[in-house]
Amino acid sequence: MTNAIIIDASRETSVVFGGIAWKPLIGSNLAGQSEKFAVASKATHFVAAGEHSAAVGIIKLPADKTEDKGRNFYSAAAVFAQAHQSGVLITTQTMLDGRVWVVAAHDGVVIRDTDILLSDADAQELIVDIQRRHANAVVIKGEFETLQYLNTKSQLVAVRNTFQKIPKPVKVFAVFVLALMVLDTSWSQYKKYKVRQARALETSQYVDAHAEWTSALNQWAMTVKPDGRMGLIRLYAELGETPPKIGGWNQSEASCSRAPNGWSCSARYEAGVNATNLSFIQNMPKGWTATWDGLTGAIGSWAVQVDRSNIDRAKIQKISDFSLNYISALQQVLPAFKKVTLVSPSTVQIPAPQVYINRGQGEELVTVPYPEGNTAGIELPSVQTFEMEGPLRTLAVLPLINETVIKQLRFVVGSQGSVPTLRDSIYTAKLIGEIYVR
Repeated sequence: MTNAIIIDASRETSVVFGGIAWKPLIGSNLAGQSEKFAVASKATHFVAAGEHSAAVGIIKLPADKTEDKGRNFYSAAAVFAQAHQSGVLITTQTMLDGRVWVVAAHDGVVIRDTDILLSDADAQELIVDIQRRHANAVVIKGEFETLQYLNTKSQLVAVRNTFQKIPKPVKVFAVFVLALMVLDTSWSQYKKYKVRQARALETSQYVDAHAEWTSALNQWAMTVKPDGRMGLIRLYAELGETPPKIGGWNQSEASCSRAPNGWSCSARYEAGVNATNLSFIQNMPKGWTATWDGLTGAIGSWAVQVDRSNIDRAKIQKISDFSLNYISALQQVLPAFKKVTLVSPSTVQIPAPQVYINRGQGEELVTVPYPEGNTAGIELPSVQTFEMEGPLRTLAVLPLINETVIKQLRFVVGSQGSVPTLRDSIYTAKLIGEIYVR
């Protein structure tokens, strides 16, 4: 689709010279094929093939030319083809910008690769090529009648989107049905809201919502057992006591993951000189069990028992205090870490309490909504996940509040030749956990 010259024939009519790509079509429903081809080619307008012509013409008209919604565009090439229904005919026309418009038609169908604007030399070369392909081609000069051929056969039709293809009566009906659905849905939602509001008001006459939510939050607190700063210190010491060498095997990494009654820990070792599975078992710490990874990998596993207390809801920090105090303390040690990720707080999903009430028609199980007022002491908790990575030694200065749950601590042994810096060490650790706030 090359550049075209668009000439305004009247206030409502424009004729397009050049710039239209023509393609022959075969089969049935040529009009339908034409629009599909135009859509696939990302054209804005097309001249449909049909009984009068077996070729579709497509073009992408400039947006500024199509702003006038009432304007009709016609193809000069399609007009020429309609006016010459037999034989192979070629015509040229020199445009105001000096370019030559060349078009050829074969039995009323525009020939592919014509309807273009060229220099005079290129135009003559194209004519020679057409005459070589069509021995009976005739070049005609002079203007030809256009007015009577400005019709649906030569009109450039705008490519429609899926919505525009829907018949107007169907659109009107669809809008009507949609409006009814929205109205019905809105009314249903409103009725449900009023029912919930009435039931909540009625339930509040039978149930102390504050007390029920206090009980629900206390039950939740029994399921959360934080580690806090002291838990990190104990875990740090536990991993720090893992031997760097066992019976000729060299430590490559170690980790502890949270378990219901403490920690599930393991350390990996790579085979060194004279290392055997037997030498590993004979020299590994008491309480360890050994597994093997091929011939050169040994993994020692052990469990650590820890007594953890339930989280104290009354001592959970407010988000505003946490953001000011804890974050400030964390920011002071950030230079010692390679990576620190702290996700924004998200409210903990706590199931609403349910109680049986009797409204005079037998007991009924109802859900107690969270109070809209009087929420002191039953503030919903939020959780922030974190991940911190840096030298193992840096964990000694990491600030943690008591309401911190440690999920995993892992360290990897790097190359002995690496140069330690503030953020780098032979032992690189990663700490993952959660912090509860409200």
